[in-house]
Amino acid sequence: MVLLLAKLSISIPDELKEQLEARAESEKMPVSHVVTEALKAYFALPGAETPEKPDSPTPPASGSEEIRQLQEYLWELHQSYERTRSAVLVLYHRAEQHGENELLGIPPESSFQKPPWPKPRPRPSSK
Repeated sequence: MVLLLAKLSISIPDELKEQLEARAESEKMPVSHVVTEALKAYFALPGAETPEKPDSPTPPASGSEEIRQLQEYLWELHQSYERTRSAVLVLYHRAEQHGENELLGIPPESSFQKPPWPKPRPRPSSK
């Protein structure tokens, strides 16, 4: 069996070169083997010693109950955040008007973007 190897010459930062040499020394292998394994892992080629990635779950179908519930939850979270943000903004401005600079801190943003979908209507509970 004949194994053909390509020879490359690259320029890398000194600190990366030091890391490669340290890894090669700790694993008792040539730097070229460390680079080869790193590139195999990066490109996910066969023979790379990388852990198997679990299959990602299938996203729910558009219009499904799961998506509706998630959208409803995010709207509720948005509204809760918006109420808190508004209250803190009022407190910030009052402290600013009364010269209570030690209480000011960083002002909250003046507005917060709403989710990009319409607010779902709650479904009647079947209890």
